[in-house]
Amino acid sequence: MVTSKPTKQLSLAGAVAIGMASMLGAGVFFVWSSAWQIAGEKIFIALLLAGLVACLNAASVYQLASNISRAGGVYAYSRVYLPTGFSFIAGFAFVFGKIASIAAISLIIQTYLLPGSYIASIAVLVLTALNLLGINRTAQMAAVIATATTAFLIFSIIAGFSNGFNPSEFRVNMLWPSRDISILSAAALIFFAFAGYARVATLGDEVRDPKKNIPKAIVISLSAVLGLYLLIAVVVVGVINTGNEPMPEAVFEYLLFVSAPWFSPVIIDAVVVAASLGSMLALLAGVSRTAATMAEDKELPSVFAKRNRFGAPWLAEALIAVGAVILIESREYTYWVIAFSSFSVLLYYAIGHLSVLAQPKDQRRQPRFIAILGFLLCALLLVSVPGPAVLISTVILVVAYGARAALRALAKAK
Repeated sequence: MVTSKPTKQLSLAGAVAIGMASMLGAGVFFVWSSAWQIAGEKIFIALLLAGLVACLNAASVYQLASNISRAGGVYAYSRVYLPTGFSFIAGFAFVFGKIASIAAISLIIQTYLLPGSYIASIAVLVLTALNLLGINRTAQMAAVIATATTAFLIFSIIAGFSNGFNPSEFRVNMLWPSRDISILSAAALIFFAFAGYARVATLGDEVRDPKKNIPKAIVISLSAVLGLYLLIAVVVVGVINTGNEPMPEAVFEYLLFVSAPWFSPVIIDAVVVAASLGSMLALLAGVSRTAATMAEDKELPSVFAKRNRFGAPWLAEALIAVGAVILIESREYTYWVIAFSSFSVLLYYAIGHLSVLAQPKDQRRQPRFIAILGFLLCALLLVSVPGPAVLISTVILVVAYGARAALRALAKAK
């Protein structure tokens, strides 16, 4: 089957914008309160653990992307180095998990704008239409949103340090290791706020000089966001006197209420909505291209590999949008959906580490222990995801893999 190649390619700056917009989305406004409820004052250890896992994942994706330019991210990489069953699991986990993430993020937008309305579904459809115009349109919008979100976060950090910051809130034992396994659950949730640093790897040849620029974009975007998150954790704990009380859900609204009471809450809501839109925009781009690559390999119906004149896999984008809208309108969303997404992404990257370990020696750029440690930590966080996500996700993946095996056996019998 012949598919059209992208007519325009993304620059390094555009790739970085997509990576940052993916991370600086709903996650950064969601995870702090939930992670604090689980880990308490050990939140710094949970953050550092999540950041370490993200860095190890990025290192493996960096090495893989340096050798393979095909779209699809870990799905495409694992298909080169591992049996196809592994690549199917990676691709399915990514696509299915991220459809849930798109729906969850869009509901956050609806909550801030017009609760009980159809804004969430409308947002998905509008962003899908924008993505259909090609990856450069996506990058331009992602750059605007990422810039605005970064500016807001920097302002919040400066305001917090300037007014209301209390160094006595910090104690040395906050950084001491603990045997409390709840830290692992908190780290699994915080990891959701990092998910996106390798989203650009799913774009493959749509990035100019992909073997060079994709690894650079991953390193730049992850480093910038990790620095921001560390500063946010410091200023939030230093300004919000939690004591024995849970951290407020609207962390940034409370932070600025204490440190900059003159700051308009309308602006905060607008930034949260914009950041969520940016994250969802990048998600739609990455998920659809992974689905299109799977279709090219006959892991999904081949019709989903078709691209329009802008190089966008239009049918895959449409299917993903429909799936997200169905989940949105079911009105069954609760907190555990984020945990489900974390499980799927951690499994996805665990397979990425296995792909690195299977690479020939002449393709390696780093010691094998990086991939080994990354795989072990991904597996550890994966089984520590809170709620029913582990069981439900495992059942869905087993059913999907079983259906794939049955269809292949039926095709051979004909």
